[in-house]
Amino acid sequence: MSIIASNPMKQALQDGQSLVGTMVSEIRQPVVMQLLKNAGFDFVIIDNEHGPFSIETIADLARAAKQLGLSPLVRVPDLFYPYLAQSLDSGAQGVMIPRIFNADQVREAVQMMKYPPLGRRGCALSRGHTDFKSGPLTETMADTNDATLLMIQIETVDAVENIEEIAAVPGVDIALIGPADLSIALGIPGQWDSPKLHAAIEKMIDACQRHNVYPAIHMNDLDWAVYWAKKGMRVLSSASEAGLMMRGGAAVTSAISEAFKS
Repeated sequence: MSIIASNPMKQALQDGQSLVGTMVSEIRQPVVMQLLKNAGFDFVIIDNEHGPFSIETIADLARAAKQLGLSPLVRVPDLFYPYLAQSLDSGAQGVMIPRIFNADQVREAVQMMKYPPLGRRGCALSRGHTDFKSGPLTETMADTNDATLLMIQIETVDAVENIEEIAAVPGVDIALIGPADLSIALGIPGQWDSPKLHAAIEKMIDACQRHNVYPAIHMNDLDWAVYWAKKGMRVLSSASEAGLMMRGGAAVTSAISEAFKS
């Protein structure tokens, strides 16, 4: 019996399902994962690019999410081996790589996160990713390679131009549009309805479909998230735990403030 837990996100995508997730950007207590699971999310992205998290916090959050069946991914700060390896060893079931420009970077990411013979990740058992269990080395490496998920961010002009080659790299599971940075790179910051931005996103969706990669997007605006869900996205990430709390809180305070006036 494998010591590697299945990745429900990867399995659900292979079964034809579409998934919704959110970012975890500020709250460090593992209980946040229970709240997000109760809200119906399928996966979480622990933001270690812009978030304030240490590797100890990432480990606590990732393990809590995994135990709940909520697939934890970590957005690493950069394409740097310790960021990927420590995140995965601590219990993350996948990594999200920002600032991708070309397929060579993607091939390097695969090498960093996959065990031999697919890559060159160093092996340490009895860590978070094995639930602190030990087992047959060859089988465990193979099972981990199968379960681990790679999400590539498409947020640069170069990435859009090179999307066919990027999507064709073996080992890429998901390509995710980062619309804020992409709109800035395209010279149309924050113009979510721009034909230029839509053309870039649609180009990515088409390339993903040709190469059996799941197209994804992160949208803070719920209306635009719904729009792109209807346009072929298989993975939708929306807002963050902090944004959801502020949005819910604003709805409460607004409604009660209006009631006071009546």
